[in-house]
Amino acid sequence: MKKLLQITFFLFSISGFSQQRKVDSLLTLLRKDKSGTTQINHLLTLCDEYPFIGEYDSAIHYGNKALLLCNGQNLQGLKAKALNGIGIAYFYQGDYPKTLEYYFQSLKIKEQIGDKSEIAKTIGNIGTVYWRQGNYSKTLEYYFKALKTFEEVGNKNKITVILSNIGIVYKEQGDNPKALEYYFKALKMDEELGRKNGIAANLNNIGTVYYQQGDNTKALECFFKGLKMADELGDKQSQANTFGNIGVIYSAQADYPKALEYYFKALKINEEMGDKSGMTIELGNIGSAYTKQKKYAQAEHYLLKSLALAREIGSLADIKEGHQLLSELYFEKGEYKNAYEHHQQYSNAKDSLLNEESSKQIAEMQTKYETEKKEQQITLLNKDKELQDAQLNRQKIVIWSVVGGLLIVVFLSIFIFRERKKSEKLLLNILPAETARELKANGKAKAKHYESVTVMFTDFKGFTTIAEKLSAEELVSELDFLFKKFDEIISRYNIEKIKTIGDAYMCASGLPTPNSNHAEEIVKAGIEIQSWMKEQNNKWSLRMGIH
Repeated sequence: MKKLLQITFFLFSISGFSQQRKVDSLLTLLRKDKSGTTQINHLLTLCDEYPFIGEYDSAIHYGNKALLLCNGQNLQGLKAKALNGIGIAYFYQGDYPKTLEYYFQSLKIKEQIGDKSEIAKTIGNIGTVYWRQGNYSKTLEYYFKALKTFEEVGNKNKITVILSNIGIVYKEQGDNPKALEYYFKALKMDEELGRKNGIAANLNNIGTVYYQQGDNTKALECFFKGLKMADELGDKQSQANTFGNIGVIYSAQADYPKALEYYFKALKINEEMGDKSGMTIELGNIGSAYTKQKKYAQAEHYLLKSLALAREIGSLADIKEGHQLLSELYFEKGEYKNAYEHHQQYSNAKDSLLNEESSKQIAEMQTKYETEKKEQQITLLNKDKELQDAQLNRQKIVIWSVVGGLLIVVFLSIFIFRERKKSEKLLLNILPAETARELKANGKAKAKHYESVTVMFTDFKGFTTIAEKLSAEELVSELDFLFKKFDEIISRYNIEKIKTIGDAYMCASGLPTPNSNHAEEIVKAGIEIQSWMKEQNNKWSLRMGIH
C-alpha cells in the first residue's frame, strides 16, 4: 500500500487550474510571441508544466529548444533555468544520472552568477535525487547545505520547505523524534509567516509519523486539520494528497469501504488536474484495497490501469510498485504463474532504479562537479602567485592525475553503457519488438507469414525544403518529438511500428498478434495522429497512406 508524503521539490509549482488548459494557453502564446527572451520564457514555462501532465519528452523537447536559443547570447540565468527544467523531467522518469548531469550544469552557472537563493534551490534538488536513491547521508548533506544558504539570504519560505524535507529523511530512517523535531520547526515558522499551504503540508507530514507510530487517532486529527486548510486555499494538490493519506489510515484499520471513499476523492481531483503521477498512485491504492476485500476483478482492473499509466509517464518507481501489487493480487487468487511473472518484473524495475551502474554514474557525476569546483578555487588562488606557486603546482599534479584516471574510467563506463543502450534502442526502432527479442535471443529471426494486416505509411510534405532551413540538432529534435507522439498513439491501438527512415514512419496492425479489427484500429490511430498534428499548428504538413 502506498503512503503519500508531502515532500517539496523547490522549483516544482502547481497552479490552481487545469494543467492541460495552461499548456494549451502557453502553446498559443508561443505561436504569437516570436521575440527573443519572451519566446524563451514561454518555452521554459512549457518545460516546467509538461511534467505535471506526464509528458516528460515534451518537457525535455521544449527545454532543449530554450537552451538552443540561449546559446550564443548572454542569458546565463535563463540557460540555468532550462537545464534545471530538463533535469526535473528526467527526475520524474527515474533517470537519476541524467537528472544530476543537468542539475550540476545548472548549479555551475548559478555559482558563476553568484545567485545564492538559486544555488540553494538546486543544491536542495540534488539532495532530493539522493533521497530517491535511498542515499540518506548524501541527502542530508545537501539538504543541510541548502538550509545554511537559505538562512544566509534570509529566505524563510524556503527554510520551512527544507526543514520539512529534512524531517522526511529522518522519518524514512526510522528516527521519528528527529522527524517530528524538524516538522514542528517548519510548522511553527509557517504559522509565523501565515503560509497556509506549508501548514497544511506539515500537518500531513506530522500525521504520517503518528500513523507510523500506530497512533491513528492523532494522525487523522492532523490530516483533517490539513484538509480544512487545503479546502480554504483551494489547493487541489494538497487536497488530493490528504484524501489519499486519510484513505491509507482507514485501510490500515481494515475499513476498506471508507478507505475507497477517500481514494476515489483523491483520484477525482488528480483527474481534474491532469496529474497522471497522482492518478497512478491512487489507482494502485484502490486496486490494493479491492485485493484486501478479495474483490479480485475490480482489483485487477484498477491495478492494470495504474501500471499502464505508470508506463505511459515513464515512472520506474510506479512501474515497480504496480508489478508488486499485481504479484500480490495474483498470489491471493492462486494464479502463481502470473504472480511469479509480475514479481520478476518488479525485481527488474527495482534493479533499474538502484542498479550498480546508476550508482556509479551518479558518483562519477558528483566527482566531476567537485573537481571542476576545486579547479575554479585554484584559479582564484593564483592571484597570489609568489606565495602559492609551489603549492599550487603540487595540487595541480595531484588533481590532474586523479582527474585523468577518473575520466578514463568515466569515458569507458559511459561509452560501454551508451553503446549497449543505443544498440538495444536501435534494434527496437527498426524491428518489431517480438522480432528484436528473437534476434537477441537466437542471433536470427524466422520469417512469418500473415494472411491479413493493414499498413500505414506517413511522411512530411516539403520535408527537404524545410530540413535545409534547420540545423541538424533542431531537425533531429523535431522528428524525435513527432515520432514519439506517433509511437504513443499507435501503442493504444495495438499497432506495431515497423521502421522510420528520415521523415518516413511505417507501422502495421494485425501483427505479431492477429487481429480481425486491424483495419479499423489503424484508421482510428491515423485520425488521431492527423488531429494531433493539426493541434500543433507547426511547419510540418503530414501525408498518410493506408492499405
